[in-house]
Amino acid sequence: MKANATNPSGSARAARAVSGASPETLQAISYSKRRLPHFERPWGKYAVAFSTHNRRHLSAIEKDHVLQSLLHSHEYNQYELFVGCVMPDHVHLLFEPQIKEENDQGRTVFWSLGEILHGIKSSSAHRINKVRGVSGPVWERESFDRLIRSEADLQEKFRYICRNPWDSGVVGSGEDYLWLWTPDISSARAPKSAREGACAPRKDRVRQDKIEI
Repeated sequence: MKANATNPSGSARAARAVSGASPETLQAISYSKRRLPHFERPWGKYAVAFSTHNRRHLSAIEKDHVLQSLLHSHEYNQYELFVGCVMPDHVHLLFEPQIKEENDQGRTVFWSLGEILHGIKSSSAHRINKVRGVSGPVWERESFDRLIRSEADLQEKFRYICRNPWDSGVVGSGEDYLWLWTPDISSARAPKSAREGACAPRKDRVRQDKIEI
């Protein structure tokens, strides 16, 4: 299966240069609470994980559908995806939400974590249930997200996700894993560097502006 990282829309990508913009042009940090608290900030980067309902394992074709849903949101510029990994019973993502629109007051509005994850879960669940010939929940309702607070934090999370299939024993040390994606893995197969722990975000796709803690 091929994973295409082409982005048909460049307008929001260009807007990433607003790292020095005044606070009035950016939406404020938002906070929401379901069972877990969720913090969001403009141009924030997030490590996110969510699990299948009752930890049911996904088949190969079901994992294909999940990966397609992850890439759809990336290709249509809801987020900049640094790495995505579909494991047998959970998913890991590292991404940066992109600009959605400007509201009536001229403020920049970003895609929220809730909108992004709902889209991924909803579309993949529809496809998976079609494969299974059933209806009902595919994913747990809650997701776990963490705001990345530094470049070192970003690098560490990127490597952790890249290595997860091997470190967890899902595949052997000499095997490829078909459901790991980064901008540098166009075929969706894990490169040798991922297995050796040298996997790192491409500098031209990661904003280097200072992240305040």
